[in-house]
Amino acid sequence: MENSVRFPHLLKADIFEGLDADFKKGFLNTCAAKVYHTPTLIFEQGEPADGMVIVAHGYADVTYIGEDGHQMFLARAKVGSTLGESESVSEEPCAASCLTGANATLLHFATADLITALQNPDFIKNITKIFHRRLVYDNWVKHIAQFGAVEQRLRGYLYILSEGSRTIKETQSYLANMVGCSRQTINRELSGMRAAGLIAQSGSEITVLDRDALGEGLMLQG
Repeated sequence: MENSVRFPHLLKADIFEGLDADFKKGFLNTCAAKVYHTPTLIFEQGEPADGMVIVAHGYADVTYIGEDGHQMFLARAKVGSTLGESESVSEEPCAASCLTGANATLLHFATADLITALQNPDFIKNITKIFHRRLVYDNWVKHIAQFGAVEQRLRGYLYILSEGSRTIKETQSYLANMVGCSRQTINRELSGMRAAGLIAQSGSEITVLDRDALGEGLMLQG
């Protein structure tokens, strides 16, 4: 079955905005679909990228490891997101690592095919829009890391993780690692958010009740 039929929701992905149906279908059908039943490293920081990927099902987490060995969570690429395009075109090593979630499906698009697709001006425009959104997000990460309190950092990450699905299934240890604080601090902040009506919680499952309020003032909305 062709990818455009198997994954019709991807025809509405940001990278295809404003493009004609034939281009979108041709692009998707050129990709190789791969299912990752267990978390798998698809891009490794410092290593070359083997083309671009589009998340068709599930997600992939993007992380960066500093010279001190500490790992920092950067973003969660969800359905419709693309990864590896800048490294593939520039032939530069991966700026970060990407690890799929369990049972994720990704479409792999070869570098040579990506270069060909870049002959379309509207495709170039969409890629630069994606780069711009990443720049806005990177600026937020730098700002919040320098000036933000723990509560702001946690709200920001919950806002990001709840894009597409208001239910977040992550342990408090995972959230503590993302935010850079203790589990006890995460528990206290989550309790405050429950009291404020921003979230509901059952074990390690967090449901975002008011995403707009959660992201208010974080420069991530829009």
